[in-house]
Amino acid sequence: MQKPDNRVPLSRRGLLRRSAAVGGAATIVLGTGLAAAPAAGARENGRGNAPASGVGTVAYPLPDDENGFVRGGEVYHTDWSDSSPRPLAAHFPTLPKRFTDGVDAVYVLPGGLLGFVKDGEVHRTDWARGRARQLRGEFPTLPKSFTRGVDAAYVLPNGAHGFVRGGEVHHTDWAEGATRRLTDRFPTLPGHFASGLTGAYVRPNWVYTFVRGDEVHHTDLGRKAVRKLGDEFPELPESWRP
Repeated sequence: MQKPDNRVPLSRRGLLRRSAAVGGAATIVLGTGLAAAPAAGARENGRGNAPASGVGTVAYPLPDDENGFVRGGEVYHTDWSDSSPRPLAAHFPTLPKRFTDGVDAVYVLPGGLLGFVKDGEVHRTDWARGRARQLRGEFPTLPKSFTRGVDAAYVLPNGAHGFVRGGEVHHTDWAEGATRRLTDRFPTLPGHFASGLTGAYVRPNWVYTFVRGDEVHHTDLGRKAVRKLGDEFPELPESWRP
């Protein structure tokens, strides 16, 4: 799951972002670039399964510790010079029309190609304009229950794809149809992140990020610790913050 021996320090932007939380919810550990959250800042179990209110974003990683976010029919990248989101259809002109009012998940392939998942279909930015394929046809190891309604998708550093649906996760380098409970695979997850995720991704240093409503958890942030999405990513458009 995680390979701490191979971790690389976060960029200066990443360090500043981690230290931006109100009230010092995270402390930067110098020399590692990792953030250790004090117990008082962690939110424990006890919430219901409904997604938290706020920005229901789909999140994906970009180079240099930047991020992309999709909310409805809009997209925003944290390395843009202004804080204005753009229409999905304008920024990704190859998207099928039915994908342009919102997607279920976005994943990033080596080289920067993006994949978009909606309902039971997938589109990649290197495919012909408007082309989509059936999700299970593209990823034959997926359990049948994952062929529609995926909550999140990501590409691992080893090239395998990960998919989350409800409280389960599947990696394409596992046996066909195999799943694990999300909280078993990622034991640092807060209890209320056991289902209802709106986004997930993993960076080359094997640190996973999970988004649920207006909260975010990193697997190196501290067991069961969460941050507000707007604190973790202060570049987000004001209208996207709770």
